[in-house]
Amino acid sequence: MFVALALAALYLDGALTLAVRRLPGAIRSFFTYVTMLGDSLYIFVLSIFGIVASLLMRGKPGASRAYDAALANLAARCFYVFTVAAFSGIVSQVLKRMIGRARPRLFEEFGAFHFVIPGFPSVYASFPSGHAITAFACAVAVGYFVPRLRFALLALAALIAASRVIVGAHYPSDVIAGVAIGWLSAVLVRRAFAARGIAFKLAGGHILVKALGKIAPALAGKSGKTTL
Repeated sequence: MFVALALAALYLDGALTLAVRRLPGAIRSFFTYVTMLGDSLYIFVLSIFGIVASLLMRGKPGASRAYDAALANLAARCFYVFTVAAFSGIVSQVLKRMIGRARPRLFEEFGAFHFVIPGFPSVYASFPSGHAITAFACAVAVGYFVPRLRFALLALAALIAASRVIVGAHYPSDVIAGVAIGWLSAVLVRRAFAARGIAFKLAGGHILVKALGKIAPALAGKSGKTTL
């Protein structure tokens, strides 16, 4: 990982920063929309909604224990995604303010390796890419619960991460670091949750998703397996 980061910084940051500026305007316009998907706000809104809605729906008259248990597990999963987004976001902001790297828009003036002391405007918040962190943290997190969508989620996260370079907001090394931090954030939070039996469980030295394949059937009042 560190080798890839160093190679990207040395050989890709400057070259790709200049190359993406020559892309057709239509392509760059398209990626301005793609990059919005990496905003953590909608992740927080959706996860909070999932937590509140799941808890409020519990205890309905006539509801089975399996139904209430499924809602509790669904709330726990939403809480996990919320925590992953929050934890990775905090790590992102701390690193940005500690490192203070100038964004690509200042490339002509300072080059790719200009840094300032902490307490700087957002133009000096290039490393790491917060959008890449959010995209990969949430893709990995949701992928644990919906395995059949894992590769599609990671592909979307990769597209979002690439968009940060294409729109000129970050250098490739910023994005590579963001990918690693986002992925690691999901893994670390999963371990913490598993140790407490929230959304995950420890079994034979492995971390497993609780009630995998049982939530949707229980909510639908059916038997069988699904990816939830």
